[in-house]
Amino acid sequence: MRSVVSWTVRNMPAMNTLVIATLLVGAMAFASMRREVFPEFDLEIVLVTVPYPGATPEEVEEGICQKVEEACRSVAGIKKITSVAQEGTGFCVFELQDSVKDVQKTLGEIRSEVERIPSMPELAEDPKVEQVTLRTPAIKVGVLAPQGMAADAAAEGELRDVAELVRDDLLALPAVSAANLLGAKDYEIDIEISESTLRKYGLSLQKVADIVRRENLELPGGTIRSEGGEILLRGKNKRYVGRDIAKLPLVTLPDGLVLTVGDLGAVRDEFADVATSNRINGRPGMVISIDRSSGEDLLAMVAAVKKYVAEAKLPPGYDLAIWSDQSIDVRDRLDMLISNGLQGLAIVFVMLALFLDLKIAFWVAMGIPFSMLGTGALMYATDQTLNMLSMFAFLMAIGIVVDDAIVVSDNIDRHRRMGKNLMTAAIDGTVEVIPSVISSVLTTVITFLPLCYVSGVMGKFIAVMPFAFITTLLVSLAESLLVLPGHLAHEKNFLFTVFGIVLYPLRLLLPVVAWLQGACDRGLKWFVRNAYAPFLDVALDNRLSVLAVAACILLVAGGIVRSGITPFLLFPKIDANRLVAKVVFPDGTPASVTEDATRRIEEAAVAVSQKLSPANAPIVTLVHRAVGQVAAQGEVGPDARMSGSHVGAVALELVEGELRDVTSEQFISEWRRAAGDFVGAESLIYGTENIGPGGKTIEFKLLAQAGADSVRQLEAAVERCKEWLAQYPGVIDIDDDSRPGKW
Repeated sequence: MRSVVSWTVRNMPAMNTLVIATLLVGAMAFASMRREVFPEFDLEIVLVTVPYPGATPEEVEEGICQKVEEACRSVAGIKKITSVAQEGTGFCVFELQDSVKDVQKTLGEIRSEVERIPSMPELAEDPKVEQVTLRTPAIKVGVLAPQGMAADAAAEGELRDVAELVRDDLLALPAVSAANLLGAKDYEIDIEISESTLRKYGLSLQKVADIVRRENLELPGGTIRSEGGEILLRGKNKRYVGRDIAKLPLVTLPDGLVLTVGDLGAVRDEFADVATSNRINGRPGMVISIDRSSGEDLLAMVAAVKKYVAEAKLPPGYDLAIWSDQSIDVRDRLDMLISNGLQGLAIVFVMLALFLDLKIAFWVAMGIPFSMLGTGALMYATDQTLNMLSMFAFLMAIGIVVDDAIVVSDNIDRHRRMGKNLMTAAIDGTVEVIPSVISSVLTTVITFLPLCYVSGVMGKFIAVMPFAFITTLLVSLAESLLVLPGHLAHEKNFLFTVFGIVLYPLRLLLPVVAWLQGACDRGLKWFVRNAYAPFLDVALDNRLSVLAVAACILLVAGGIVRSGITPFLLFPKIDANRLVAKVVFPDGTPASVTEDATRRIEEAAVAVSQKLSPANAPIVTLVHRAVGQVAAQGEVGPDARMSGSHVGAVALELVEGELRDVTSEQFISEWRRAAGDFVGAESLIYGTENIGPGGKTIEFKLLAQAGADSVRQLEAAVERCKEWLAQYPGVIDIDDDSRPGKW
């Protein structure tokens, strides 16, 4: 190792080139690195979805779920199969083993087995087999209709047209690749013919549908070749709107009179009869979700969307609103990283300048940007991203990244005061502390190394954190042992000269710095002589007592955690800006009941906001009320999205935590109290948006033996468990998935 240190000390041009290249490449890597909230990754989970329109959950279980389970049990690599039978749809969730290397191969095998099932119900639709991914929208854009807009099909169609225009404009932005309308009804053309008319002309609804399907098509008719060229023949009779469908021939009378669809009935352009509605800040609206795909930068995407919203030209009365901005947390953490990095750089430089000298302080402080930028270059090379976890790793590393450099520089300074020349002092001082420096760094590395081997979803989620932290420490170690000694071994250094020219005005402060250095040196010597040395002597003379005190402190610390005084939380609850209340009624509940319930929840939220907000400064910036379709952010599989007239949700956007005195938990408590209870509701959950791989605070499952009454017995057991859990103080928002439409 001495020869390596000696070579680096005697070849400083090469080391300076390495430093400059690392700083430049690292800076470009950070500028080009994708920024996102959490790492995006695919789960080892395969979801099979089979629609079975009109079927009850029992029919779905027997006709879909059991057959899919039996067909796929022989596929290698499956760890657990979970089936969910809902009204009209069956889901089978296949959780794969961690040893599966190629998820797509296993997915293909599952698809093949499902497609070979011979006895699927005749009315069941084609199965959909897909790998589940955790993705969250980058930002949501709401298109607000004019206040007091009529609640009819024409007004709804106009709102839909404006929303699609906005969506097309958003998709035209270079930074946006996916923009989806949430809860939008499908277009539909309704043909209504009275029963008497059908009987008069010998028709039925099925026959009318077959005729319209046969007439409304476009077919190629071949090619006519002649001396003048080729002519393509095509029968073009495809109609897309109601007024054109009304012109299709339906009945031809014996006298040759042709009656069209419009002659026998009414044709209207409508929307599908689905109970979905959105109201944003009390106004009818539609929601556009801007989704980020892998390879896209979150901050750039959000900035482009915000710029469009600020400059968009809409028809009179229409407005745009944005919320659920995921870039806020990323930008705050990035600003914190930059701020802490600069503060750490300044503190290290000032402290070392006071107790050593300016040159040592400068080069030790340079270890912070060198380590960070070097790690950034390696992260970019390995296709990592700048997210909440990687920035958290940087924040942790800032506090210890220069410890090894301080030890090396201090020992070099000690050898220099022994009378050695600069180069000899640099080599001897570095080689002397190499074992201790490497040992101290490796102990920290070994502490974080097990995080690299965490399996499952959590392992993929936190993988970037130990990588960034360990890489920063190793880059810092290499810099302190190979680059720093050379900088301290030369009186004149190119880089130090360059920075010295930039900081030349600070040379006026050298007399003040010299006086402060002398004062700090005298103060440190006084402290060592009068406080530290006597205390050290007492500790050395009473070694067993010191060990006993240390052991007692360790036992007390462990007891505090074990007793729950200091709770253990993997992901502690933090104050959130986005709150949501979700209400679920039994399947088949009319949309009017859900609409009334969500309206009560919305009114309660507005009342609580007025109660808790200071004068002229409301803490709620946006209220979004949705009925018919609710997305569960952070959930996977069939729980990711619930639809139907029986579900509804109210989402709130609060101002930043620094601008309000009320925490999100306090607001939720007041909100729950103001809304009250809802008769007939199966579940009513208040909380914050769930992001990341976390889950419910406590969750357990009840399993029943197969039998005729197993479902009924299981539901009764679930209700008894809910009643038992509700007796404990502080237990709220008890939910289950055993309702008749989902078990």
